[in-house]
Amino acid sequence: MTSTAKPTSSTRTARRWLLGLEPFFEGGWLHKGDRARAWDVENELTGLSILGDVTIDLSKVKSLPPEINIDAYALGRDVDIVVPTDARVELTGRANNDHLNNEAVPGSDESPTVIVRVSGHTFLGDVCVRSEQGHS
Repeated sequence: MTSTAKPTSSTRTARRWLLGLEPFFEGGWLHKGDRARAWDVENELTGLSILGDVTIDLSKVKSLPPEINIDAYALGRDVDIVVPTDARVELTGRANNDHLNNEAVPGSDESPTVIVRVSGHTFLGDVCVRSEQGHS
């Protein structure tokens, strides 16, 4: 006899998908509105840029978990990640033509407010992590 235990709320992780389909949707021809606003950040994020850029702004949020795991896939355009100035960034992954860039200002290793782990994968695009002060 086997038991199938359902995960409790403490073992489940929330995941949010951020898609870049810009020429047709979400800021392209069909939609001209703003998407940036304060939001509650999940533990896991996935950014997928196919025909449009994806910007994940962690600098102006309502709440931020102590650790965030981000999977970034830059297939046709760019995935930009903006982190707070006191965040510790760990960038790994597979880059086509060396297009994984960590431009974040190194924060204090003693007590960072958040640890951002980015697993980036590029093909005809860039994955770039930068601090909020370098964000324009």
